[in-house]
Amino acid sequence: MRFQRRRIMCAVLAFCLVLLSLPARAEETDLKALQKRLLALGYEIGEADGILGEKTSSAVMLAQTLLADNGFGVEPTGLPDMKTADLIMREENGELLRTLLRGSWGTRVREAQRRLIGLNLLRDSADGKYGANTEAAVTAFEEQMAELVPDRIRQDGRLSTDEYTLLSSDMSVYGIEAPACFDDQHPESLKGTHLYARNACLINAVTGETLLEKNADEQAEPASTTKIMTLLTALSMCDPEEKIVIPDAAADIPTDSSLVPVYPGESMTMRDLLYAMMIRSGNDAANAVAALCAGSTEAFAERMNRTAAALGMKNSHFVNAHGYTAKGHYTTARDLVTAARYGLSQALFREIVTCLKYTLPATEKRGPLPLSLKWEIFDPESEYYIPHAAGIKSGYTSSAGFCYVGAYQENGVTLIAAVMGGRGRNMAWTDLKRLFAYGMVVSGTAGK
Repeated sequence: MRFQRRRIMCAVLAFCLVLLSLPARAEETDLKALQKRLLALGYEIGEADGILGEKTSSAVMLAQTLLADNGFGVEPTGLPDMKTADLIMREENGELLRTLLRGSWGTRVREAQRRLIGLNLLRDSADGKYGANTEAAVTAFEEQMAELVPDRIRQDGRLSTDEYTLLSSDMSVYGIEAPACFDDQHPESLKGTHLYARNACLINAVTGETLLEKNADEQAEPASTTKIMTLLTALSMCDPEEKIVIPDAAADIPTDSSLVPVYPGESMTMRDLLYAMMIRSGNDAANAVAALCAGSTEAFAERMNRTAAALGMKNSHFVNAHGYTAKGHYTTARDLVTAARYGLSQALFREIVTCLKYTLPATEKRGPLPLSLKWEIFDPESEYYIPHAAGIKSGYTSSAGFCYVGAYQENGVTLIAAVMGGRGRNMAWTDLKRLFAYGMVVSGTAGK
């Protein structure tokens, strides 16, 4: 009997624990109405389903935080008690409750982040999550605007609805110099502050003259733009028509590397391997090139450094052939355009880095392998299309950001530009278009 009572008590306890683990519910119609109100205020919580799930609870807590900080006497618990629900439902609290703060998420946060990026105040991507870096960027925006429009600014790291409207407006009327404020109808007015990239350099390829720069001598991670130096160095050491066998070094790469792929033991010409390395940006191919040319990847990196020194690249040092982040592996925007300028003077380098499509012949390990480069700047259907652009090499890692080195030729003028440390490739394309337009204007040949 005692054992049976114990079993009953255990069953009751288990049932209570199950109940406690279920999502909390309020009166269904009340909670649904509250959720509809939250959705109308811009809180992206999904459907108004009457269930107090994680997103609804988080939205309630954000609303409670705003209400509490403005003297409404509620606690940020995430639970929609009657007082909280009443305050959220009041129309007069709408402006306050639309304020974005740390912990906010969704489309409005993403749009604010894009504007902050466009003002060079946020270096992160626009991920729609209002974290510490977004808060810092908002604080910087508030500090920047406090003297210009003090009546619209509350310096607290939060975006009020008025500040959000201000951020979304044409900031150029306040004399702000930033990518989001540049007028592309006047390319001659371009300054470094109008570029998204952290580092940039534009030169005339014929004369070598620097036309525009932004932190051009600051050492930075080059990511796969490193392969410009890999190609240059390899062309000085190898016979492109030589038949080669892919070495084991091709497989000795970081696990998340870009691949062609090529496989140890596979046979092809060095020319095919070089095309594969540049079009597919394969780290496996870069390591193979290094080992074939110098016996080891370490020895090849030393040859890269000697090549860089001979070209006058004063702020560069390479420790691998592929560009994956590594201590002591760096270059600058100026050094990259220097390397590209020298490379473009060589026929095979020029042929490889401007090639958009190439098919690797079949090998004993696979059939023919088509390779193609589909960057938006080469696509006439894309808004980022740049007529007369050509090559040369892109690169990306999470720490390096997006990097690109490209050329442009029109009306007898050849330009080379490098951008480094961008937060996204479309921003890099915007920078390139502005740099090339500016270069043509200052060269006196725009529109001819």
